[in-house]
Amino acid sequence: MKKQIRKPENWQDFEELCKILWGEIWDCTEIKKNGRSGQNQHGVDICGMPKGETKYFGIQCKGKDEYTKSALTENEIVAEIEKAKLFKPELKKLYFATTANKDEKIEEFVRIKNVEHIEKGQFEIHLFSWEDIAYLIDLNKRANDWYIRKIDFASNFKIEVLFENDEIFKVFNPILLKNHIKYNCEKEDFKTINLPYYKSDETLRKERIEVDTDAQPVKYFINSKSYNKSSCVFSIKIKNIGNLQLENFKLYLTFDEFDYVTERVSKQSRLLDMFNYSYNIKWVSQTNDLEFKNNSEILVQNDEILSDKICIRPIIEKPFCAIINWKLVAKDFTDYGQLKIVLNTKIKETNSYITYSKYFKDETILENYTSEDDS
Repeated sequence: MKKQIRKPENWQDFEELCKILWGEIWDCTEIKKNGRSGQNQHGVDICGMPKGETKYFGIQCKGKDEYTKSALTENEIVAEIEKAKLFKPELKKLYFATTANKDEKIEEFVRIKNVEHIEKGQFEIHLFSWEDIAYLIDLNKRANDWYIRKIDFASNFKIEVLFENDEIFKVFNPILLKNHIKYNCEKEDFKTINLPYYKSDETLRKERIEVDTDAQPVKYFINSKSYNKSSCVFSIKIKNIGNLQLENFKLYLTFDEFDYVTERVSKQSRLLDMFNYSYNIKWVSQTNDLEFKNNSEILVQNDEILSDKICIRPIIEKPFCAIINWKLVAKDFTDYGQLKIVLNTKIKETNSYITYSKYFKDETILENYTSEDDS
């Protein structure tokens, strides 16, 4: 039993298949498509002069079923025949090639039209349905090699981009601390202000806000560490579920960053950890794109790779869904998709009183909700 040959995925591929197939059958290297899409092709998509012939043969390609959800009709055949009568120079034969399955009534109609034309001295008319075309593909090596390799190539590259839990959808419940800050002003001694290690009040305020709004899940201090309940941590997984290895691949993640901030999670394990850690993710310069790249640049079949950790922190009070668009590029292959993160943000309110030697206007900041334990 012969393997069933899958139909082309679109009409452009079907037209190219017909050109290669009948080019081999006719032994015609000059076979070509007639004009371009949108032009009046006079009922002929492909034309050529078979070896040993002195007149042109034409092919009308009709992608059906998978493309138009319709069948080839008698009216459609008649309309294309009338158009083909205007083709110059006059055709010797007109072939209807269709992805539609064989239909006894349509085949009978074409046979009748063919006899009528022969009796009038006009071009012959023939119909090749998908079963007929599949049989010809099996008989003609060049067309078979091209088409089978093409459909196998299309199906062999296949990947999945997921979160570390093998899902494309993730839910977090971050907590933000809505801190209503009132600033007090007390002048410092002049000598203190001129100490060499002195930092201005503005610098101290900015540093405090930077720490309190950082997306990192853990912060290390001299004698302790704090866990950021506002930070949500995840990793991205690439799975190769096809039959070919991915080579020279990169994954790009695009974050809009309107309602949240993202960072690469630091691998630092203590305050003075100065080790130069390596990462497989980085932000592309001057963009919101994160690049995920394996050092070996190869992902074999049935294997997977996990990115370093990424942290995301909301900067607005209301819950929302973050859409992360991804694009994978590799040698001979590109794919696109989306991941989604739902951030069900919860708010805790607090009041603070902070004293500086300089006056600052009272403000409300959405700070991190931190704890010394991660329970």
